Amino acid sequence: MLAGVVALGAELYFLVLDPSSTADWVLAVIGSYRTRLSLAAFLFLAILAAVRMRPMRPDPEASYGSLLLRDGALAATLVAFVVGTVLLLTTLLQATVLADDMRAYAREAAPKVVGYVNGVREEIQDRRRDEGQSPEEVNDVPPPAEVSEVEESFGPPAPRDLGRSVANFVLRAILLGTAGGLVGLLRGRRKGGPDGASENG
Repeated sequence: MLAGVVALGAELYFLVLDPSSTADWVLAVIGSYRTRLSLAAFLFLAILAAVRMRPMRPDPEASYGSLLLRDGALAATLVAFVVGTVLLLTTLLQATVLADDMRAYAREAAPKVVGYVNGVREEIQDRRRDEGQSPEEVNDVPPPAEVSEVEESFGPPAPRDLGRSVANFVLRAILLGTAGGLVGLLRGRRKGGPDGASENG
């Protein structure tokens, strides 16, 4: 459930965030790092699910370590399934009924983000000039941000982006499931049975 809430917040932020009253740097961080921070949060929740998991259906034919591996991967994959389902639904909503809300947010947020990013760019150049660096070093900064480009990046996805969302669903399930399996494998190496006894003890 927590993973679904995080996914909703990461994708529907524009419904609760007012660009006019939000700091420019916050808008810039959301635009630049929202996807990466979301993925980090999903990975953390998947690992947490694998760590807290205990095998519920012990198989006498299998070792406890293999059960931890299996159930750790399943627990993390369940997190990926919840996240993927929420993201698919939110992408569909963004491309249809919420498209106008996203465009309104983009129109208001883009100029503030561009002003902040370009202001930081100029501050870096000014500091380098004050330090006596060469013109090449002074100008070794990213090109100025454009309002149209930022507005487009904040805008709604196209309906065809649903296909990419499905592909990301699969890749996310593989990534989180693998992470959960690795956590289960590490737990299995430290524990020899449900009581936590060491394999060598």
